[in-house]
Amino acid sequence: MPTRSRSSAGGSAAPAVRVPSVVFGAECREPMRRGFDTLARLLSLTLGPRGGNIVSQRVNFSGFEPLEDGATIARRFTELPDRVENAGAMMMRHIVWHMRERFGDGSVTAAVLARGIAGEMHRLIAGGADPVLLQRGLEKGVQAAVTALDEMSIPLTEPEHVAGVARAVTDDAEVAQLLAEMMEVLGPYGNILIQPGYGLGHTYGFREGSRFAGEYISRYLLSDKFRHIAALDEPHVVVADFHFEEPGHVLHLLDLVTQAGGDRLFIICKNMWERAIDALVAANRRGPVTTYAARIKPVEDLRRDMMRDFALLTGASFITDVAGMGPQDLAAADLGRAERLVATEEYVSLVGGGGEAPAVAAQIDTLQSRLALVDKREERELLRERIGRLQGGIGELRVGAYTESERNALVERAAHAVKVVQVGLEGGVVPGGGAAFLDAAPAVEAAATGHAEEAMGMRALARALEEPVRVIAANADAYGPLVVAACRERGAGYAYEVGAGCVRHMAEAGIVDPTLVVKGALEQAASGAAMLISAEALVVPREPEAVYRP
Repeated sequence: MPTRSRSSAGGSAAPAVRVPSVVFGAECREPMRRGFDTLARLLSLTLGPRGGNIVSQRVNFSGFEPLEDGATIARRFTELPDRVENAGAMMMRHIVWHMRERFGDGSVTAAVLARGIAGEMHRLIAGGADPVLLQRGLEKGVQAAVTALDEMSIPLTEPEHVAGVARAVTDDAEVAQLLAEMMEVLGPYGNILIQPGYGLGHTYGFREGSRFAGEYISRYLLSDKFRHIAALDEPHVVVADFHFEEPGHVLHLLDLVTQAGGDRLFIICKNMWERAIDALVAANRRGPVTTYAARIKPVEDLRRDMMRDFALLTGASFITDVAGMGPQDLAAADLGRAERLVATEEYVSLVGGGGEAPAVAAQIDTLQSRLALVDKREERELLRERIGRLQGGIGELRVGAYTESERNALVERAAHAVKVVQVGLEGGVVPGGGAAFLDAAPAVEAAATGHAEEAMGMRALARALEEPVRVIAANADAYGPLVVAACRERGAGYAYEVGAGCVRHMAEAGIVDPTLVVKGALEQAASGAAMLISAEALVVPREPEAVYRP
């Protein structure tokens, strides 16, 4: 298809439309590998405690943005001039984002491993090796490495190890230590809230109860209008997943509370219309039942799950319109109890719910069983949050800094560290600093038997497993190959500790990584590198025609 252009008097020709094209063989693989390598090199500069920041120029040249997170760097990386090289860079970007979506961490490690694997494989292919057989060997080598990682994994129980995992994410030893102390109190599923603090110090505290994302229904139904909260002590509780529309809907509930001998009611619902709100405001003035209402913020299935948990904690029946039920179907037996309920613009807190402990424990067991079967990071995080709310207990960490931007960045890193630590508490940890990959290499080499070219692929993976240690050392101005040799000489568990400037046992130094993240980084890196080396052709799609402006 020919390219097209348009021109007019006083204007210039519009850019030609790029048509779809197909690139074969070495003309495909070599440029793709360069693009793959370009983004990986950029990301590798941030690996380790001495990794540097990447500076990104803002759109319209309005300033610069410092970047230190691998996924954010990949997101800012938009396009390379060469379309085939750009395809390779986008393949690397996919590896990074998949790690971020699945585990929330390990993006840069996966990029460094993928670059090392692809480089080793490229040299073998250039020497005449069969890409298909190399890929088979790579897959077998990954299996051997994963088995070795599982064998060296230990439970994350020591507070110093918890602090080590958190420190690797936050780059702040004090915040990491505070998080470790909070985790020790609240357990692996603890509900920890990270808030901006005041001044330079960091403080934490604990509160009883459970906290749900929600908000009060109306500013006319507040117990404290100055602080904007709706709080009730010893209320009866209604948990109903539908809209209260008419005055009769809520007045029926007041009758139920009166029949039960109560004088306080807290309604948790999907929403409440103005006429129903007006009826409650008038009833609060007359008495004898004081009533406030709140809604759970998430939507659809997530909202229903949270409301079901709320009902379980309070001993209320969970009433939903999905089952065709309405306000008229509520009875006195459907009411729950709580010691205290508080609703703000951001959350609903529950203290001392009247639910049955065996039923709550059974639900926790069910959610933990589901957690063992779920792979997606978002779903796993939601399940952990639900377990934490059912177990009860809220931790609040307030972090400080010199400037607001530094404080906000530290809040974000600390919140991310909580999630990474929870992954470690769930699946155990291995020595950090790249030591686990280094220790897995002998198992890969020992399994390199059978077909010659498959064995070559496995040995290539074993060499690539040294790459994280080399890069961490290089970013700290040490010579990578010498550091790797020193680590091997010292034995299993040793890697380069940047802070001390020497080779140390990582676990003894409190430097560990979550096993699930380490295995995920290896598997994702190998998958991406295999796709790159096995590509025999690339279809480059046409770009949309640029808008012509004379």
